[in-house]
Order: sequence, then structure tokens, then C-alpha cells
Amino acid sequence: MIYTDLNTEIDVGSSGHLLEFGPFRALVDCGLHPKRMGVHSLPNFSKIQPETLDFIAVTHAHLDHCGALPVIAREQNHAHILISEEGFELTLRMLRNSKNVMSKQREEFGIKEYPLFDYSAIDALRPRIIPMAYGRSRCFEIDSVPVNITFSPAGHIPGAASVLFEYKKRRVLFSGDISFHSTSVLKGAVPPDGKVDVLVVETTRGSYSRPEGSSYDGEVERLVASISRVIRDGATVLIPAFALGRMQEILFIIKTAKDRGAIPKDTPVYAGGLGLDIAEHFIRGSKRSSTFFFGKQHMEGVIPLREEIIPGKEFENNGIYVLGSGMMVEKTPSYLAASAVMENRSNAIFFVGYADPDTPASRMLNTPTGGQFRFRDLFHVGNLNCRIDKFDLTSHADRDEILSFILEKDPRCVVLTHGSEESREWFMDQILDISPKTEVIIPQPSESFEI
Repeated sequence: MIYTDLNTEIDVGSSGHLLEFGPFRALVDCGLHPKRMGVHSLPNFSKIQPETLDFIAVTHAHLDHCGALPVIAREQNHAHILISEEGFELTLRMLRNSKNVMSKQREEFGIKEYPLFDYSAIDALRPRIIPMAYGRSRCFEIDSVPVNITFSPAGHIPGAASVLFEYKKRRVLFSGDISFHSTSVLKGAVPPDGKVDVLVVETTRGSYSRPEGSSYDGEVERLVASISRVIRDGATVLIPAFALGRMQEILFIIKTAKDRGAIPKDTPVYAGGLGLDIAEHFIRGSKRSSTFFFGKQHMEGVIPLREEIIPGKEFENNGIYVLGSGMMVEKTPSYLAASAVMENRSNAIFFVGYADPDTPASRMLNTPTGGQFRFRDLFHVGNLNCRIDKFDLTSHADRDEILSFILEKDPRCVVLTHGSEESREWFMDQILDISPKTEVIIPQPSESFEI
């Protein structure tokens, strides 16, 4: 078997894995790099000749894993496109939103190649996609040579999957982005049973260890108590949240907290944009799902945000504002809203997810109370007087959980991907200390090697 990591950097960017075995060639994931634009955001598709893929398997609907699907699919017209049943419609929805964003960026930044695909390219995917039911192996053949492919629940977000290839008694498992603990709306991962020969595993949290005694449930309770204190003081809470998965989770947490009186029941909750559209998808999808739950009742009392956000001007109404994006990327609602709430000492901004060091969210988390914070593109500078806090509601497995997962699967070869170099090296050191005979690989971008 030959493996090639198509991400152009050692980071969590444009995920893409090429696997060649026997007569088969499979691509697992085809993402867009969230910190790059234009063709530079694509995986290194030059390693894949046109009409040579047999499978394109998508682990989940985050754009760093699926965003380039229409680009690669138009050069691979005979490839089977495999997506979990629960992630099928969600993936197409995210691609349509990505096309809209690229169209705006073409005008704003003068990127001539944007959008990288149009609606017709997305529509052309639908009849080609084979929805994969969790836990049900499917056999495919080329010249009477079989391969079995199985999708398993990976936690992380609704529809996320780990992907197992079984060929001539060899088992290769791609973890995808994986989370073993259940959240308010989503069950944890259920990997396939048994050992594997090769494990290609994410390492996102390899450089971070959750403090002893900390847990998801504990962080939820701390968040609820913190929101309650701000609201009871008559002020406003801003929660920047990723539109897919995290926003719905936060709205669920707030609603259940209001139902039990932990947050005042009359507290207005505002949300907007793509997250509301995805919430509607979750409501429909959860009726047929065995892995996630999100009902219409969890959107009761949520008010679509219509108010224009003016930099430096507070909102007309106090309440809870759950707005995208989670990293407060420039020009997003949460970025604008931060400029409106941060100078009032009674207000709060609560972060509930990962913040890349290069993003405004990370800059704000590292700004001292009372310090100046610049919204460069808004030509606005303010003092960060409000309360700032971060709550660890990650949708990625902790590093100790992934290490246990690796050891349980007992692979002869581990390929460490989708994480910083520091994160990957932590896993390499730990694995070799415990299991020195295991081959551990940190793949260099676009390098091919036998596994």
C-alpha cells in the first residue's frame, strides 16, 4: 500500500489522503485550507492524475475536509463518492455556502479564480454520492478483486465518520476528526471493532492536555453559571460559535439551562446566519438519526438577529448573542459584535472552541483587561473592559483519549496527521515509549511511502 498526505503543510489545513492498494486508488477527504485563498487553499491535487480515482471518501462536512470536493470530482468522473448518510445533505449545504463566500471574496480581494466551483458542480455531485450507513460494510470490486469499506460514527459533528478499508486481510483505518465523549447533542465515536494494520489518525490536541479534574460536563456547568451571572446583572453575553455543530450545541445548552431555571427563562437569545439554517437541517435530520438529537423545542425563544451591528455601539437589547464565527474571523457577526460589547465592564465574551493563534479570537484572549484591541479593517480601536473567558467544549478527542485509541487498535503502523508538528511529535514520543516496535510516521507534505 502507498500513502500520500496531500496537505501542503504540516498543520490542520487542507486535509487530503491518497491511498493506493492493489488495483484501487482512494482519496480520503479533500478540504480547503481555512487560512489560504484561491488555488493555494487546495490540497496538492497534482499528485492525482485525471480519471484515476476509484473512491473519494469524505469524513465530514467541515470545509477543511470537504471544501474541494467539486474541484476534484470534476476530474474524477468515475470515482464513487462516499459520504455518511447523516452527512450527505449537510455536506452539500456547506459547499453551497462556501460557493457564496468565494463569490464575495472574488469581489473583495480580486481573486480571479473564485469561486472555484459553481452551483451546477455541487448539483452534479448528488447523483454520484453513495450514502454510507454507519457500521454497514460495503463491498466494491475491480476485475473481481474486492475491497470492503465501512463508515463508523466519529463524534465530532453530526455525520462525521471514521473510514475503514479492508483489502486482502489488511485493515487501514482513517480516524477523521474524532471525539469519544458525548455532548449535549451528539453521541461519541464508535470505532470499528478489532485491531487494524494501519491507523491514520488526527492529532489536533496533541499539544494540549485538559487540566486534571476538568470535563465536558463540568465546562458546560461553568459556562451556564457564568452566563447566568452576567444576565442577572442586566448585561450582555457574546458567544462566538462555529456555525456547524457548535452553535446548535450552545443553543441546546442555553435552552435546557433556561428550562431548569439555571438561566432566567425570559432571557432573549439572538442568533443568525448559516448557523440557523444548519439548525433547521439538524431538526429534520435528527428525526432519522441514532447519533445526534436536536429538536424544534431547542430553538424556542431564539430570535434571528436583524439589528445592524455598528462598531463600538452597544446592542439595543441585552441578552445572549450566539454568533458566527467561533474564531471571530474578520467581517463575521461575532467579530463585529465584539467591538460593540467589549468596552462595557458588565458584559462578557465567552469563547467555546479552538482559536487559531493568527485569529482575532486568539488576539483577544491574549489581550489584558483594559488593554487596547484594534479592529484593523473596521478602523476601530477600543478598550477590552468586559469579562473574557474560555470554556473547553472541544469537538476533538483529548490527546490521552487518542493515545488510548491508538494503543487499543494496536496497529503496526501509525500515520500522524491533521495537527501541528508539536502535536504530532508528542504522539510519536508517547507511542514509541509504550510500543517501540510500532512504526510511527509524520508524513511530509506530498511525500509518498509504503505503509
